[in-house]
Amino acid sequence: MSFYIKSMIYLVLFNMKKLLFFFLIFFSNFIFAINEIVALKGQVLINNELANLNTPINAGDQIETKHDGYIKFSFMDSAYEVKKNSFFILPINSKETVGNLLKGSLLAAFKKGGERKLKISHGTLSIRGTGVHVESGIDHDAVCLCYGEIDLLTNKQTVHLDTEKKYHMIVHIKADGTPYLPDLNSCKFDHWSRENIALEKIIGNPSPFKRSIKQFLY
Repeated sequence: MSFYIKSMIYLVLFNMKKLLFFFLIFFSNFIFAINEIVALKGQVLINNELANLNTPINAGDQIETKHDGYIKFSFMDSAYEVKKNSFFILPINSKETVGNLLKGSLLAAFKKGGERKLKISHGTLSIRGTGVHVESGIDHDAVCLCYGEIDLLTNKQTVHLDTEKKYHMIVHIKADGTPYLPDLNSCKFDHWSRENIALEKIIGNPSPFKRSIKQFLY
């Protein structure tokens, strides 16, 4: 083999190593940080133990926030922001797709592909590449489909929601499982589109809002 050919092979291999190095640096957050806590404040318990930013996140974890608690984290191909006074159980394994919000509220973003389910007190959401804000309570639940589409299943009926015409579609559920549209003038709204965008960024997605900024809450 000539010196020229050897030099060319060496040069190609050297450049491939450089490209691989930069690829790993650029995508390290998405490759190595599949399950991790991104932000935390106040009292947050994971499996009844006080959590910190270095606490690992695993399938089946029970996450509880106290009156001053808040946690934002990534899990598999999704991201969650669990608000104060909440109790959330992650899916029990990588094949199980059901999370369970026993009480409180959370904001979530899910990558497209496959179907996930999110249980709340009086219903179940079937989710496909979607952003949602949900509140789970004794007397009623609240669901905001921020963008994407869901099927909302209760013991009364199944409701399909999508955001082809309008972002942040809100449905409430009575304790008996009856879905209804709330009076938006008296409806508490404690999340914003910028929070959706921040969650999507954690799982490597661009902003999910494609239409005019006037059509969603910032």
